[in-house]
Amino acid sequence: MYSSFFGIEIAKRALFAQQRAQENVSHNVANANTPGYSRQRPVMEATYTKPWAGMYTAAGAVQAGTGVRVADIVRIRDAFADMQYRDENSSLGQWSVQTDILRQVEAVFNEPSDIGVSSVLTQFWQALEELSKNPEAIEIRETVKERAVTLADTVNHVATKLTEILDDINFRISVKVDEVNTLARQIADLNAQIQQMEITGITASDLRDKRDVLLDDLSKLVNINTYEDENGVFTVNVGGAILVKGSDYEVMSFDGADIKWQVYNTPVNIAKGELKGLLELRDQKVKTYLDSIKTFAQTLAGEFNKIHKSGYDLMGDPGEDFFIYNNSLSGSILSVNQSILNDVKKIAAAQDPDAVPGDNRNALKLADLKYMKLTTLGGTLDEYYGSLIARLGIDSQQSIRMTESQEFMVSQLDEQRKAVSSVSLDEEMSRMIMYQHAYNAAARMITAIDEMLDTIVSRMGITGR
Repeated sequence: MYSSFFGIEIAKRALFAQQRAQENVSHNVANANTPGYSRQRPVMEATYTKPWAGMYTAAGAVQAGTGVRVADIVRIRDAFADMQYRDENSSLGQWSVQTDILRQVEAVFNEPSDIGVSSVLTQFWQALEELSKNPEAIEIRETVKERAVTLADTVNHVATKLTEILDDINFRISVKVDEVNTLARQIADLNAQIQQMEITGITASDLRDKRDVLLDDLSKLVNINTYEDENGVFTVNVGGAILVKGSDYEVMSFDGADIKWQVYNTPVNIAKGELKGLLELRDQKVKTYLDSIKTFAQTLAGEFNKIHKSGYDLMGDPGEDFFIYNNSLSGSILSVNQSILNDVKKIAAAQDPDAVPGDNRNALKLADLKYMKLTTLGGTLDEYYGSLIARLGIDSQQSIRMTESQEFMVSQLDEQRKAVSSVSLDEEMSRMIMYQHAYNAAARMITAIDEMLDTIVSRMGITGR
């Protein structure tokens, strides 16, 4: 036989459960605009049943309910949508960083414009054509010298800026590697907190949300795979190697060339993300542009000097090197010979020393270099430089197109995630009313039982008093 007060106990449990559910609604509404927050739901379950024995029934013949309790607070999250989002987010990071840096590279070449290499090269050829018409004219020789200096300065500017961009890329890689290490440490710390809390049977929903925000940030830097085993140990892999496992994490390092696992001293297999984009830019794109402009400058100097040295200057002396090529990583790679800068009469326009100053045959050869197919370049100097600009344009257009495509994909997947996990105020308001009515009903139940007990205690057996 139950106690007469057991009904009050059941109603009290209902009050506590509905109150806890109402608090959950309040928590959801409070975090409606919190980035990364997933809406939470109370899991209500009936408490244990109790065998009941009545006056005319055997003990255990009837199972009576004992009320309700909140077994857990779980978050609403789609793990598959998270996986898709992070995979596409890695590609977005890879292409967006390339788009930003390729815009800088395009600004360096500044083509087409009046100050790009293409324009100043054309002006240099035009000056040589004028020289072939008047080889003895000092003012035209001065023009050739000045156009050559402008051409060398423009080429040097491009080479210097590309070298600076390469240095900037290496700096960015070191910063991004530090970010990966910081995120790995924070995820490992959260894993430890989550394990400690969930060992008691309580879902650490808010901590899991914080970890998911960190994973979203990490996915933009590198390609990641995540899973949680049956013991609740959460693992993050990068390129098949473990970055985080439970409360432990590995550290990446950057030695100026490669990104490696610090413990094993082996390269990290990076397939996507900003780090992949930066490595591709450094090793396959910007470095190629720099190598191409150096090849252009070296071939120009070599082929031009070969013709120039076969001629004779205005004094009848053999021609010297016109351009000086210096294959350095920084500073000037192309310059005009100082002796020519000091005396433009040393420009070798003649083919016969006895025919100066009117001999223009070597000047014609110098001007015709513009149309000469060069084996090392696979075409003329203008065609080689044009192909370099075309390659840069294609790379830039591809990165812009891929960035726009990935931005659309990521935004769509993010909307899908939010459709599942974000807070709907309309839904929360309806749940608030539902829990409020349930709370009121439980309170009314206590009042009803109280009135029943009052009848028994105060009004029964008073006849005849």
